Amino acid sequence: MVATRKQAGCIKTSLTMVGTGVAIIAVIILLADIKCSYDIENWWAPLYPNGETVSVEYDLFRARALGVTKVIMVSSDDVETVKQFYRDTRLATLRAKKTRGLAWSESFVQPLENGEGSRIIITSACGT
Repeated sequence: MVATRKQAGCIKTSLTMVGTGVAIIAVIILLADIKCSYDIENWWAPLYPNGETVSVEYDLFRARALGVTKVIMVSSDDVETVKQFYRDTRLATLRAKKTRGLAWSESFVQPLENGEGSRIIITSACGT
């Protein structure tokens, strides 16, 4: 059976509409991923500047963007110095009147087993 000219046009139109819809959704996801990454890196969960990353776990396309990410770092700095960095960062974020938007984060600092330095656990989530 051969498709008529009208049926072929309908199929082309349908495929074009589906393709356009998929492209629009992909662009929205890409823009959300970029926005999430920017907010997490610069406002809500920056990496500790004197820390070394030990492990990174994430559940979507990349770390510290859309999805949930857990970063574990170690630092030779004491626990109170690290906690003060995160308090200051959070205060600066609030003073800049940054809203949470899609991003959420939490930092947890504990002393290393040998007592010298800190373990930093940063959890961030965006779009979840």
